[in-house]
Amino acid sequence: MKKEYLKKVQTIESTIQTAYDCLAGEQGDERNWELYRFLYHPNSQMIRFENDFVDGEIRPQYMSPYDFTASIGKYMEKVKKTGFYEREIHKITEVYGHIAHVWSTCESFTSKKDMDNNNPYVRNVHSFQLAYYQERWWIINLYWYKETDEFPIPKEFLGIK
Repeated sequence: MKKEYLKKVQTIESTIQTAYDCLAGEQGDERNWELYRFLYHPNSQMIRFENDFVDGEIRPQYMSPYDFTASIGKYMEKVKKTGFYEREIHKITEVYGHIAHVWSTCESFTSKKDMDNNNPYVRNVHSFQLAYYQERWWIINLYWYKETDEFPIPKEFLGIK
């Protein structure tokens, strides 16, 4: 474990921001997958809710952070023809004792320029479950769903009353 990584997991906000920062980059840029995996508890799950390519049904798709970085990470760095950036636009944080749940609404961009021009290609809602122990925050699970016409992001997840 690298000591500088511990600074990134001292607060809920820094842990989540580091997760977003680790994914960011232009096509071909190397990401810090070691730091990204460090954010997650060894038994954590990443769960995306998307269409199954076999039957087209929407279902949860489970993977470990290691599987994510080995497959999707390689795709982001080497195959994808665009960059990838995410920006959190609203967050709802609930904490009880040493556990936390964060609804993090974000926008995704294909380049830094698109992000600077506020031109997202998709919005997502991320559900982070975290735990504090061993003097740091751990991401226990990350569950996400992208916005669709059928399921627009609710106003409360955008900070609109």
